[in-house]
Amino acid sequence: MQDLIGRTLLDRYRIVRFIGRGGMAVVYEAWDEKRAATVAVKLMHEDLAEDAVFLRRFAAEAQTLASIDHPHIVRFLGFEEGRGLAFMVMEFVNGVPLRRQLSLLGRPLTLPETLGVLQPVCGALHYAHQLGIYHCDITPANIFIDQGGKVILGDFGIALLGESATVTFSTPGTPAYMSPEQSLGGRRLDGRTDIYS
Repeated sequence: MQDLIGRTLLDRYRIVRFIGRGGMAVVYEAWDEKRAATVAVKLMHEDLAEDAVFLRRFAAEAQTLASIDHPHIVRFLGFEEGRGLAFMVMEFVNGVPLRRQLSLLGRPLTLPETLGVLQPVCGALHYAHQLGIYHCDITPANIFIDQGGKVILGDFGIALLGESATVTFSTPGTPAYMSPEQSLGGRRLDGRTDIYS
């Protein structure tokens, strides 16, 4: 999908550059002509956008993000569907994932640096948990540090709402960071799975 660079989606979002790829979607930096601002566009893979089950899951992620308003959680700006496309528009975080930051440092974080990441992430999770939303994929790849040093939690792609927090199909998540109950699948999950990760 990198051939989208330079194209404008739905006559509004001009794709500037490729950012990353996940299991369900590709993320691009884009220019929003209407907002006159840089945004992140999370574009569902074309083959999945034609599958009603995956499209519902993607729309559910958008609905989950729309209910969240916290300074350390990536801001949701909208969900777009049309012309064979389905994508979310989110705040563009001008920074790097914690995973890349750790790689660039070439050393473990100091205790103050670790607390500087954990405190905002824990605050964001506490807020989400109070809403009955569980992230279920807390990893260094989903924690971003912007150029000002602000820590932002992103990618609620497999987040579960409290009432539906039972994994019944293939277990989503990143195996190295999964809680035991999450890796077993079919078990009731709650905020403890995020704390474990």
